[in-house]
Amino acid sequence: MVTGMETNTYSKEEEEEEKNADVHLLHEMGYLQELYRGFSPLMSFTFCFTAVNVLSSISVGFNFTLNTGGSAVAVYSWLIGSIFTMFVGLSLAEICSIYPSAGSVYHWAGQLVSPQRAPLASFICGWFNFIGNFAGDVALASGFAKLINSALIISNKPSLSNETQVAIGIGILFLWCLQNALRVDQNGWLNNIAALVQVASSIIVILVLYTASGQRATVHDVFTSTYNETGFPFIYVCCISLLSTLFSFSGYEGGAHMAEETRGASVAAPRGIVATCLCSAIVGAIYLLALLFAIPNVETFMKRYGEKSDTMNLAVIVYQTVVPGYGALVLTILLIMNLYVGGMASVTVTSRIGFAMARDGVFPFSSYLRWIYQGTKTPLGSILFVFVIDSSLLLMQLVSASLFTNFIAIGTIGLQVSYLLPIVFRCTSARKTFPLGEFNIGRFSLPVAIISSIWLTITSIFMFFPIHYPITTDNMNYSIVVFISVSILAGNYWLISARHWFVGPPRAEHNTPLIPLGEMSSGNKFIKESLSDKIFQ
Repeated sequence: MVTGMETNTYSKEEEEEEKNADVHLLHEMGYLQELYRGFSPLMSFTFCFTAVNVLSSISVGFNFTLNTGGSAVAVYSWLIGSIFTMFVGLSLAEICSIYPSAGSVYHWAGQLVSPQRAPLASFICGWFNFIGNFAGDVALASGFAKLINSALIISNKPSLSNETQVAIGIGILFLWCLQNALRVDQNGWLNNIAALVQVASSIIVILVLYTASGQRATVHDVFTSTYNETGFPFIYVCCISLLSTLFSFSGYEGGAHMAEETRGASVAAPRGIVATCLCSAIVGAIYLLALLFAIPNVETFMKRYGEKSDTMNLAVIVYQTVVPGYGALVLTILLIMNLYVGGMASVTVTSRIGFAMARDGVFPFSSYLRWIYQGTKTPLGSILFVFVIDSSLLLMQLVSASLFTNFIAIGTIGLQVSYLLPIVFRCTSARKTFPLGEFNIGRFSLPVAIISSIWLTITSIFMFFPIHYPITTDNMNYSIVVFISVSILAGNYWLISARHWFVGPPRAEHNTPLIPLGEMSSGNKFIKESLSDKIFQ
């Protein structure tokens, strides 16, 4: 008979064995275990699911959704986007199973090309991912402030000024960063609770929208009616409408960034990615349809409320038309709670990619940015760095309040390109050498990766397209300006300095020495040895 004590002991022994295996795998990739490995497989999934948070991300982008195609385009964009996002998620999950590191796509890009090309590949991929993540943080913080403003308006309070909304955005960013200073297992339990809150609030909001609406759109209207406020032809609108769908899915690779803090990471992290894509697609479809069915006629709705979209979120206006007064306020508060936990998880992801890049010396002053507070084993230097960058971008809204859509576009493009690079490398340079990990899709691996690469390439180009015609300085899509500017800065940094000393993340197959605690990989003995090695000649 097995006693409770024996079961407990076995469980602890199993956990210790799993932990040792994770540490050993991290050692093979050239790193020591610096971060606290306190995430369980369940925490990995709930973290990913919370980071995506389709309830809040669909709501934040709902103004764009209705103006850019209306009901039918929104439905089919979600359906198509969900299918291809599953393909991309499967491709990323396979790579994550082999290389479960905090650097995620940045680390993978350096592993999937030849040693000579690894530094540049990881440098480019890391910068795109970092840009995408911090722009996503800014979009969520700005969206949070807009929802607070919407809640005040439906409570018959005056609208907040642009300056006040920027201040709220910076304040909530500070709270997210403060919460991220906690030890990861404490955040993990908060994410578990947040996931339950998200599921419960989603059920409440969806049920209310489906049952309390006095007038509803017909099935025919939802699946066939369109609305175009962009000034562009319909086929063009179908292309750019994907932005809101892809933004809503952004962050599903979040579990990969937490891999160094997850137990059984080579299985738990990839499963979390795939499960998040699937669950988000289903929950998002149900919620999106609930919103659209609650609008009897999109054109009439937009003529009546379209002018208010500058100060109010259109999803909140839908709540108000379904359950006026306090009912709409309660639903909006549930939405704000969801956005809060989603933003907190987004900052976690950004700080981890920032830490991974600083650990390898990608940024100037990386030795400060990779600082880990030993009391909680959290990358506090990176968290502070993220707060400064995000706050600076939020302050740009003082110059132009219409930058919100640009933040969504920049965040989506950055993540799309950073997902694209390792998958393309897996299809090309690593096609014959890529090993199958504990999580894999067998013979479908390469075809799925090719489909994912094509999808990411095409949609990334769409994200640069203008959104309104005629194009003015107020409605221009500035994402291309931002990306060209950052590319010039990063490119010059690479040509002038980084290419002479940056060798990318350590390569697992070279049996490299471990990177000592508190040192950067690009500034220690390992780098000097690597630079003199033939493989880097």
